[in-house]
Amino acid sequence: MASYLRVLLVLTGGSFFLFSASPFLGSDELESALAALQKKYSQVKDLRMDFIQNYRSPRRGPRSEAGILFLRRPGMMRWEYKTPAEKLFVSNGKTIYFYLPEDQQVQKTTVKESRDLRVPFLFLLGKGNLKRDFSRVEWARDEKNYFAGNKVLYAYPKRGVEDFSRVLMEYNPASLELQRITIYNLDGAQSEFVFTNIRENQGLKSALFDFKVPPGVQVVGLEEESK
Repeated sequence: MASYLRVLLVLTGGSFFLFSASPFLGSDELESALAALQKKYSQVKDLRMDFIQNYRSPRRGPRSEAGILFLRRPGMMRWEYKTPAEKLFVSNGKTIYFYLPEDQQVQKTTVKESRDLRVPFLFLLGKGNLKRDFSRVEWARDEKNYFAGNKVLYAYPKRGVEDFSRVLMEYNPASLELQRITIYNLDGAQSEFVFTNIRENQGLKSALFDFKVPPGVQVVGLEEESK
């Protein structure tokens, strides 16, 4: 789970496609697509969407979870997991809380130190730069799209990044909505996020991304280390 937060921070902080196309281009079509995506997400202030998270690993059976995702500039996110078990992953842009009601536990860390798979989604809000953080972007010619008519891209990390081998991004060419992200780990595991009912610029309040530890709940992380 740790490696994904790092990828998601790249994908949800300032401008999802904030890079000049020249190092990544293989065609005029790709250049135009990247420019259009950059323009769209540079104007997004917040997002609300339903998500399904599918996890596959060579070492264990597949599993799926679903819920609602909220994103807001600058770098705020809230993952409300509804099924199969309720849990909450929320960040105000500086601190991350992962609340597990069934365990009566909260895991607390800073965004800077976290390497969770959800962090890269902050790239959708401009906290990342594909030119800086990835070595190459290309069409995923061998990948079947999840939604009919969509386009699919692969982004490859620069040398020295040991968390993942590539990231898949699927978008709707008409609306330019990013509807699927898949993160490929070096160990063969995959985490796929599929988004539906996407709503932009809903005027989400910053209070939605605050978290207060419920009474009687154990805190693991920053507060524990400071004692």
